[in-house]
Amino acid sequence: MGIEKNVRKAALELAQNENVVNKTTELLGMLFPFMGLKKKALDMYLSDIENSDLPSESKLMAVLNAKQTIKKLRNQGKIADIAVANAPEGTDFSRQSGVNEEWFDRFMDSAGFVSAEEMQLIWGKILAKEFESPGSTPSNMIRILSEITPTYAQAFRKICSMKTIIIGIDNDGNPQKAAKRVFVPYSQNEDVLNKMGLTFGMLNELDTLGLIKFDALSGYAATGFEQKFVLLYANGKTITINKHEKNEVPIGNVILTLTGECLMKITPTDTMPDYGEVIEKYLRNDNIKIFENSGYQVLKTNGDQFQVLKTHIDVKGTSGICQ
Repeated sequence: MGIEKNVRKAALELAQNENVVNKTTELLGMLFPFMGLKKKALDMYLSDIENSDLPSESKLMAVLNAKQTIKKLRNQGKIADIAVANAPEGTDFSRQSGVNEEWFDRFMDSAGFVSAEEMQLIWGKILAKEFESPGSTPSNMIRILSEITPTYAQAFRKICSMKTIIIGIDNDGNPQKAAKRVFVPYSQNEDVLNKMGLTFGMLNELDTLGLIKFDALSGYAATGFEQKFVLLYANGKTITINKHEKNEVPIGNVILTLTGECLMKITPTDTMPDYGEVIEKYLRNDNIKIFENSGYQVLKTNGDQFQVLKTHIDVKGTSGICQ
C-alpha cells in the first residue's frame, strides 16, 4: 500500500501543479484517485526511485514493486474511465452518492487485477450501474467478476441473447400477462447449443460461478399463465401454445440468479439463427401443444414493449409491456 500511496501522491502533486485538482475531484468524486493518475506522474515516481540513495538490490525491488502497482493502478483507471463514459449524464460520483465506501474499496482493489479489455468493459459498466443506483449490485458480484473469464463471459452473452417474451391471451384475444425470460432449450438441442459453446460442462460452470441455475432434466417454468392461449415471441417468430400445464409455461433449462439478472443488464446480445425453431422442438418434447396458424402475431416495438396482432379477427391489435 505504501508504493500505491506514493504513486497517487505523485499524481496529485502533478495535478496540483496543473491547477486541476478542485475541478477534477468535484467532477469525478470517488473515482478521482484512480482517474487522476497520468503517465507523467508514474514515470516521475519511477525516476525518483532510480535516483534515490537506496542500495542496488533494494532499488531493483522497489522498481519491480512499483511497476506492479502502476499496472494495477492503470487497470483501475481504465475501469473508472469506462464507468464515467457509461453512466447517465449527471450521475453523482461523490461520497454523498450513497455508494458504500467499503464495497467501493473492495471493488476497485479487485479491479486492479483485471487487464483484459473485454473484462474491463464489464467491470466499468457494473461500476457505472452502482453509482447510477447505489446498493443495487448483488453482494457476490465482486467475487463472481473476479472469477469470470472471457470464455465464461462469452457463454453468458449467448444465454442473455436467448430472450423470449411470454404473453397470456384472454378469450377476447387481449394480452393479460406478459413477461420476458431467458429461454435456453438445452434438452433435445444439445448439439445446437454445444456448437455455440453452451456445453453441459460450461452451463455447470456458470451455475457453480453463481450466474445461473441449470437443470438439464426437469427444466424450469414461468408461472401465472392461466390463459388457454400463451404466445412466445422469440427472435421474430411467434409461437402459439394452446395446451399446457395449468398456470405454467416451460422456459428451458436455465434461469438467471439475481447476480445474473444484474449482469445481463449490461451484457450486449447477439442474434441466434433459427432460435424459434429450437424452442418449438423443446416445447414439443415437453408435451406442449403448439397451435399452427393461430392468427396471432407478436411485434416487438421498443425495449420491453410489444404489440399483438389478431390477424384472424382484425389487424388493429393490442399492445402491452413485459414485466
